[in-house]
Amino acid sequence: MNQERIEDLLREANTLTSESLTIQREALAMQKEALAAQREIVAQTKANLELARGVNEGAALLQKRARVVLALVLPVIVVLIGYLTWLLLFRFKF
Repeated sequence: MNQERIEDLLREANTLTSESLTIQREALAMQKEALAAQREIVAQTKANLELARGVNEGAALLQKRARVVLALVLPVIVVLIGYLTWLLLFRFKF
């Protein structure tokens, strides 16, 4: 009886070990999938950051050009407004 009990326990241990190994293989496969997904996300994030950097550099260049244009155009507009004001107030008599 004792011998049978030991044999049953050994069989159960072998079965549980086999099941444990199967579960561990599944867990390892899931971890590999998760790692692959994380690597893909990291690659996509890097690509998005490169794209964003390009967009930001373009925006900075556009802002720089806009400042130059504004520095040239704004004085002309101020002079024209002053000239029109002078024409309306002092040149034409109503």
